Amino acid sequence: MTLYVGSREAAHRLGVSRATLYAYVSRGLVQRRTAIDGKTSMYSVDDLERLRSRSRRHTAGSRPSIDVQITSAVARLDGQTLWYRDRDAIELARTASFEQVAELLWTGVLPDRQPDWPRATPDDLRAGRRAIEALGGEATALHRLLVLAAVLGARHPTDDPPTAARRLLAIVADSDGPRRRGSLADRLARRWHPRPSGELRAAVNRALVLLADHELATSTLAARVAISVRADAYAAFIAGLATVSGRLHGSAAGDAHRLLQDAAEHGADVAVRRRLDAGQRLPGFGHTVYRDGDPRLAPLLESARRLPGTDAGQAVVDQVLRAASLRLAQQPNVDFGVAAVTYLGGMDPDVPLFAVARLAGWAAHCLEELAERPVRFRGLARPRTD
Repeated sequence: MTLYVGSREAAHRLGVSRATLYAYVSRGLVQRRTAIDGKTSMYSVDDLERLRSRSRRHTAGSRPSIDVQITSAVARLDGQTLWYRDRDAIELARTASFEQVAELLWTGVLPDRQPDWPRATPDDLRAGRRAIEALGGEATALHRLLVLAAVLGARHPTDDPPTAARRLLAIVADSDGPRRRGSLADRLARRWHPRPSGELRAAVNRALVLLADHELATSTLAARVAISVRADAYAAFIAGLATVSGRLHGSAAGDAHRLLQDAAEHGADVAVRRRLDAGQRLPGFGHTVYRDGDPRLAPLLESARRLPGTDAGQAVVDQVLRAASLRLAQQPNVDFGVAAVTYLGGMDPDVPLFAVARLAGWAAHCLEELAERPVRFRGLARPRTD
């Protein structure tokens, strides 16, 4: 039986502050559980001893890892919920627009009304469309997003990070057709679906808010490294987008969408068993931070279940959840919630919701990094001994 201790004792055993302990939890190095009172956080002694032992035996011949600690006020994880500038992100997803939340991340102040963001200029739209046409039909949505960022970087190299994010988000929403009216979520929903319902537009907004930031994810660190050497804001976004393109970072929601499609065709039990029997991770399940359940999942499933005309699809979602629960200890995460929205909403599995939303967070982190000493990141090489 695993023994658990409180945060004070856990930090004492490791010889670190409680803030460092929470950082270890967010990276999945220490397991956290909630005590019977529903509030107190408890930590696995086995994980604490394993982490302490690893620190003691870290020798020149061991495989290196890089743990970077960066002071940041943009987002905070406590293993139970997500905070944007000390505002509950789950509540914000239910009450605020993506534009409001982006401004909160950038300024620390939540606007009390919808911000009036500038629209893409005709010249930017023409340049963006020419660049996308040159890519040809094989380009993915992420390829197009990378190209649009490069085009705007060439045209507006002095934009500060929030201005660059607003400009890139505007051209993403309008680059493949006539300039549309409405909020960013409305315009993106119309781009990703020919006739989106009001419920689908609301679901897209909710997903954008919940995906806007998640502390120091790998892509966020990449953006901060780029801006630390004073690359322009668009180049920093490209660094983040390039990292998102890795199959271990930004593709889980699309894979979970395809799991739902497979379940609709062959049955949930077959779809789940086929992946697990092949030794694959089940996309949309498990999280290194939220061991007791990803708090971003429930609001996304709420939105997905409000989408009209999706009774058969709802049954598929429920069947996959049930089939997974019989074979996995891991709980569904935000990627499964996003997949439920895109699947039930009739969108393509690879709509770049994650990448588009995370532009808001990257801009906030770039602002923070610009206030730090430049060129502060450098790896330390050591000779190989094998």
